Amino acid sequence: MTIALDQQAFNTLYSLAHKLPLLDGLFIFAAKYLFWLIIVAVFVSLFRKKNWNNSLSVGKNRFQYFSLGLIAFLLSRAVATNIIQSFFNSPRPFVALGIDPLVNHAAANSFPSGHMASLMPIVLTLFLINPKAGRWGIFLTLVVGLARVIAGLHWPSDILAGILIGSLSFWIIAFVFRRQRLI
Repeated sequence: MTIALDQQAFNTLYSLAHKLPLLDGLFIFAAKYLFWLIIVAVFVSLFRKKNWNNSLSVGKNRFQYFSLGLIAFLLSRAVATNIIQSFFNSPRPFVALGIDPLVNHAAANSFPSGHMASLMPIVLTLFLINPKAGRWGIFLTLVVGLARVIAGLHWPSDILAGILIGSLSFWIIAFVFRRQRLI
């Protein structure tokens, strides 16, 4: 049932690909490059934001929030995602279905999405610092995930698992930082 639902959701989203060159260009941009733009924007925001809220205006706090995001990112992407990928053999949709992806990609394991597991701790850190910018970061992260499904690179369950892993990693590290009064 879950696999059938995943397949059906994938088919619906992938059906948007290869229709119009302009749309394909947008999907390719979001699937391949938006990830990096989000990371750069969060990094710049973290270190250039002139007026955070009152409790975060000291440079020490910026380093602590940067550390929170970095440790959560490492836990999510370098530890949790790699461990989970070693237990699951989930071929990417373009491999499993023999379809033409919008973006060239290695035929590596797709579950869970490393892009989502990487972005969620970063944008959730931004959300703690600046909720308005953080909401935009979360929205754009979801756009990346959607585009990666449309591009034929991931199953919807890969994206959801990556979001869950990234979010859980963030909240675990945030809990530890709060217990230690680091943030």
